[in-house]
Amino acid sequence: MQPFFTDSGMKTMKSSADFEMAWKATPKAMQASMMKECNDAAMSKPHAQFCARLFALGHHS
Repeated sequence: MQPFFTDSGMKTMKSSADFEMAWKATPKAMQASMMKECNDAAMSKPHAQFCARLFALGHHS
C-alpha cells in the first residue's frame, strides 16, 4: 500500500490524482486482492480511509 501514501508510516495518503495514478499502476491481481479486502467489513476497518478512496474511484464491486 506504500505507493498510495506520502510517508513511510502510511499515515498521509497522496492527492486524489496521485492516488489514482498509483492505482492504475498496480497490477490487476493486486487490485483484485485490495478490493477483496476492502469489501470485507472486518478487514477494511483498519483501512477505511484507503478503501473509501478506492470506492470513490468507482471500483466498488
